[in-house]
Amino acid sequence: MFAFCTAALAAPKPAAKPEPAKAADKAKPEEAAKPAKEKAAPPTLKVEKKGSYVYWFTFKDSEGAAQTTLPARFKGKSADLDLAPLGAKYSDAKLFVMNKKNGNLAISDYPASESTKDVDLPEDDFQYVRTVRLRVVATDGKPVESAIVNITDGMNEKMTAVVTPADEGVATFENVASGEISVNVEAENLRKTIDSDITIPEKRAVPNFEEDIRVSGDVNTLPIKPKAKGEAKPERGGGDALSLALQTLAGFVILALIIAIVVIVLKSRGVTAKSALQGLGVEMPGDSAGQPAPGAPAGPAIDPNVCQFCGQRKDANGRCACTITPGMAPAAAPMAGASAGPRLVGSQGVYAGHIFEITSPSMVIGREADNPIALPNDGTSSRRHATISQANGGYSIRDEGSSNGTFVNGARVTEQKLFPGDEVQIGGTKFRFEV
Repeated sequence: MFAFCTAALAAPKPAAKPEPAKAADKAKPEEAAKPAKEKAAPPTLKVEKKGSYVYWFTFKDSEGAAQTTLPARFKGKSADLDLAPLGAKYSDAKLFVMNKKNGNLAISDYPASESTKDVDLPEDDFQYVRTVRLRVVATDGKPVESAIVNITDGMNEKMTAVVTPADEGVATFENVASGEISVNVEAENLRKTIDSDITIPEKRAVPNFEEDIRVSGDVNTLPIKPKAKGEAKPERGGGDALSLALQTLAGFVILALIIAIVVIVLKSRGVTAKSALQGLGVEMPGDSAGQPAPGAPAGPAIDPNVCQFCGQRKDANGRCACTITPGMAPAAAPMAGASAGPRLVGSQGVYAGHIFEITSPSMVIGREADNPIALPNDGTSSRRHATISQANGGYSIRDEGSSNGTFVNGARVTEQKLFPGDEVQIGGTKFRFEV
């Protein structure tokens, strides 16, 4: 009995049962072989026509501040969009794509940072003009001093720009849709916007667009000479001005050197400045009047009875065709009773007795000194008071929004046909219209 118990105690214990493997240790073969997640491809920008383009974004950053990315270039018909400059969090993003060849611009909203996407831009989307400059001018071509310019572009987008004296009459707009554009100008004493409808073409000779917008009324203008059509705009480069100054200075230096060399050569030959000038026929002070220079051939004999100016022989009193005597009109003047052409003859007021010839189809009358018919001494007339125009074989007068009005035969008029003998009142001056 004791031996049995001892044997039982000495018997080895059975091996412990292994624990089941944890779920994490049992990796599935297909999961173990699966590669790491690949980085998402950048969004793609596609255009319809092959060419050279630039694109950029405007957006608000994570703090709500407006930002703009540096323009990036690409050629062909597609490019990968670089969104890194936008940051991890952005909103209100817009994508701008410009065709470098014609300057046309496409503008597209771009989704928020949580949902980037590819962008396809058909050719019809390139309908915007980067910069539009509208130069507001009075009827005489001078730019207005100050104004507010309102436009509605080809996509019915309304825009407003302020014109100050520093702008020289130019209102500047950006990202304007081409097509039919309506324009409305607001300015002091302005009567109406003459060029209220303009067209911005999609095909242009230059990327941007410029146009003059005429307005009527007694508006304030800048003393700037009206720009002729086709006149090139002056370059505003400091380098060009410096280059011109250096070229001018070099020209003076070269001219001075040439003169110095000539003087030295003449002195070496014993020729003085006086003798050189006399040799050229220049009469020096102190010489006898009419005495020829030494060595110069005698001139042809002059007949004292023949006028040296008109070539006709003088009469017994020494008169010829070009002689003007008191009370006698010059030969070029019209004969008495002959028509002197249309004109305004001052009959009352500051300019009584003054005669203003009407020499062109359209002439502005007013206080401004640059007007064809200027009345600077009549303080009751407006800067551009009225305009006399020729049409259909006759003449008419049109008030240009003057403060005190334009009167014909005592009646205030806006536009009135004129007949010989009509009395026209401009400010405090009365004129008689003659033909």
